[in-house]
Amino acid sequence: MLTFAFPVIPMPPRFSLSVLLAVAPAVFAESTQPLQPIPILSAGASIAPAADPSHFMFAVGGDNRAAARGVSMPPTARQVFSEFRLLRPSFALWTGDAIYGADDTVGEASAEYDAFLSAAAEGLTPIFNAPGNHEISERKDLQTLYETRMGRLYGSFDYGNSHFIALDTDEVGQKPGIAEAQREWLRQDLEKNHGAAHVFVFTHHPLFPDKPNAGFADAGNRDDIHQLFVKYGVKMVFSGHEHLFYRSVHDGITYVVTGGCGAPNSPGPEEGGFQHYLLVYVNDEKVSITVIEPWRLFVQVGPVLADGSCTAQVSNYNFSDFTVTVDFPTDALAGKAAATASFTYKGWRQTLAAAIVPSARPGVTTVQMTVPRSRVTTVSIAAPRK
Repeated sequence: MLTFAFPVIPMPPRFSLSVLLAVAPAVFAESTQPLQPIPILSAGASIAPAADPSHFMFAVGGDNRAAARGVSMPPTARQVFSEFRLLRPSFALWTGDAIYGADDTVGEASAEYDAFLSAAAEGLTPIFNAPGNHEISERKDLQTLYETRMGRLYGSFDYGNSHFIALDTDEVGQKPGIAEAQREWLRQDLEKNHGAAHVFVFTHHPLFPDKPNAGFADAGNRDDIHQLFVKYGVKMVFSGHEHLFYRSVHDGITYVVTGGCGAPNSPGPEEGGFQHYLLVYVNDEKVSITVIEPWRLFVQVGPVLADGSCTAQVSNYNFSDFTVTVDFPTDALAGKAAATASFTYKGWRQTLAAAIVPSARPGVTTVQMTVPRSRVTTVSIAAPRK
């Protein structure tokens, strides 16, 4: 797990957006291409306003597609989404290749969207996607299917003090890059939103990849878009396509390739080829990134007992403490429930703070706590002892 911090110049704060991306008056410039989360039909997956516009956390991932036509989606993405359910990022940016697509029939691609959206729904996290070459694959029929199943090909939205832009680097009839009409929209969107504290962009093809042939087809087009980012103070650009983690800085802009959610890794782990996703923390003028390897954060929820009590175990094998949220499948205790948490190590028991918080779904009791690194925490709900 790696963490990077990037200091930035403070800018005036902005207000967060509400559910369905209603734009805060007098501050946000309304996007002509408003981007909404992909249609995950599950309670709890709608955008909520930032409690503090200058302090929030979001996730970034992508490239979860299968290795070939007719092959099931790898299990990594479902695990990542299960970890989202515990970590509860405000939302996630997905850098494309959510399905295999490519030489699929439209019916096969649609079934792959069913599998991806079903897995994503388990994370209770709104997800914004930038389409990849596997979704579009130079085919009008797959592009139409994408717009039907996933939404706009490109667009923007605001959250907290920040502005977010998704770009389509795989337009039908164009080589990888940004064609003129989209480029002009991008320029106008950046111009209208230059007052944001931070501007984040996400794409599928990287502008500055690890391997040069994995990026934009035309270096001039790449440089033109990069100079727009420089002019308008873009903070970070997240991309996929390469199945690895790779970070570079160009003219003060941090470019991150993060294609690690299940597609076959291109190099070995020593060269960044490992399964991963990112947690991005916005704290006033600072932005930090933590690289997370999945399969190190798990929850097991036990049965609900006759008295309405229930116990879960949260295993955190990462190298950092994490605040997690656990859903217990009962609200039988209603207002009488109390939460407790602790871990035991070598005969020593440590009590942890745990709090019942509002639940996103009916019939659920939700508990939040901080689980220590490299520990298994037991958390329970029960009626208080008299």
